Amino acid sequence: MKSIWPKSVVLLVAVVLVSGALCSLDAQQGSEPAATAEDPLLIEFRELFKALEEKKQEYDRIEGEITSAAGRDKKAFEKRASELAVGLVDDVQKLAANVVAREEEGQDASSDRERVAEMLQRVSRSARDAIGRLEAEMGELREQHEAAAPEDAVEIEDQFVAVDAQLNRTLEMLLEQIEVMDAFGLDTGTGREFLESFLVERAALLAGRMELTREDVTALERRLEASPDDAALLSEFELMRQRLDGHVADLDTAAGMMESLGIDTADYRQLLFEVTGEITTDLMSGDVLAGLLSRWTGNAVDWVTTNLPRIFFKIVLFLLILLFFRFLSRISRKVVRKAIQTSSLKVSKLLERTALSVTGAAVMIFGILVAMSQLGVEVGPLLAGLGVVGFIIGFALQDTLGNFAAGVMILLYRPYDVGDLVEVAGGTGKVNQMSLVATTILTLDHQTLVIPNSKIWGDVIKNVTAQKERRIDMVFGISYSDDIPHAERVLGEILGNHEKVLEDPEPMVRLHNLGESSVDFVVRPWVKTEDYWDVYWDVTREVKIRFDAEGISIPFPQRDVHVIEEKATESA
Repeated sequence: MKSIWPKSVVLLVAVVLVSGALCSLDAQQGSEPAATAEDPLLIEFRELFKALEEKKQEYDRIEGEITSAAGRDKKAFEKRASELAVGLVDDVQKLAANVVAREEEGQDASSDRERVAEMLQRVSRSARDAIGRLEAEMGELREQHEAAAPEDAVEIEDQFVAVDAQLNRTLEMLLEQIEVMDAFGLDTGTGREFLESFLVERAALLAGRMELTREDVTALERRLEASPDDAALLSEFELMRQRLDGHVADLDTAAGMMESLGIDTADYRQLLFEVTGEITTDLMSGDVLAGLLSRWTGNAVDWVTTNLPRIFFKIVLFLLILLFFRFLSRISRKVVRKAIQTSSLKVSKLLERTALSVTGAAVMIFGILVAMSQLGVEVGPLLAGLGVVGFIIGFALQDTLGNFAAGVMILLYRPYDVGDLVEVAGGTGKVNQMSLVATTILTLDHQTLVIPNSKIWGDVIKNVTAQKERRIDMVFGISYSDDIPHAERVLGEILGNHEKVLEDPEPMVRLHNLGESSVDFVVRPWVKTEDYWDVYWDVTREVKIRFDAEGISIPFPQRDVHVIEEKATESA
């Protein structure tokens, strides 16, 4: 590819700066001051002149090498030439400081002052010329970049960055030169006016470019959200980010130099903060903070003025949708409850409660999704996110989900219901409350047991009151000397006379066992489940009363013990 730069910018700057310093030096080589061993400042002045001469000679040699070199070697020589130019300017400034120090000590340095003053003025003029040429070179590069092919655009961009860095360096050099000339007592009006005008124009241009580049970056970010794997978009996005960073750095540098010249930069500091978000010491300025607060307040007022009616309408619509679906949820619960109550199917309390809860919750969830969609929320990604969250929660709550699964099985198979007397998981009592997670049991002595459904479903479930009728099993014993038919007749009369004993199935009285101390009868009447204990206690009481009245004895447990005694045999 043909070189895009007609002349190396680094070399151009070096030539311009050196031409001012060394021409003055060549003219003064024959009139260097004579230093004495007792005067260290004069010795320093002479050494500085000597250093200038050495750098001039090295620069002349490198200039010849640049002419014949090519490629990376040429760039290396140009870089060295630029470093020498900067060193020459530094040495001239040191000479100025040396002259001022000698004058403060009362020495006569008038001849040296004239020579150094001429050198300072030449360097200042050279720096201004270099700035103008660099600015023109950057303009040419911009035009070439717009017309360049994609494969050449990257190289031009790199060259533009290099020229821009050299321009910043030269501007800083000119600012330092003005400060040195002020300290030296020279007129800096022309240089200061040039630098102030250039920096004000440059800062305004950089601010505009930075805002345009930020808009380009924002637009590319939106495009990347739609096509995150597009390599071309990624490359363009990175290029724009680098360009934005370059504009930020340039504007920060320009603002710093403007502040050194006493120019107000509050607007630019505000813009830098808005773009980068970095809090620096420059933000502590009252003007910057006041400007930021004013801009934020204005933006907030504009946003509220523009969007408040629309937001208010959406909020009202959101609330109305929620109220409507809340009303619809209540209606749906009532409809489901009515359908369950009028159904001929036997539905457990748990199933009824679950059906009501699921119906109401489903209607409300659907209503919330509809309401959120009116606020601009994407329902699809939201549901996907809820699915992921549900998976994570399910993994973390495995035991709880096990209880839930057991609750579903209890719901389907209905081994018990609210109000049943059950024996489950080591506990006995009446079922007081049921859910899909746990069952609450109220024991016979009025204690509350909350048992996880997984423990209930994984063990034996005994439902004492599941059937409408129950058989009472009782055993009564009489003495061996009592009349068995008489006892049977008395027991039968007791059962027949009790109003809560069912005739069908027929009650049973049978001689069951000939025990160690009694003849045992089994008495087995059938009763309704809710009459179980009343009949049990009534029959037991009536048996004792009738047996006493009929002369039938209920023997105490007894056992005959026979003791066999053997006389000890006397030994012979």
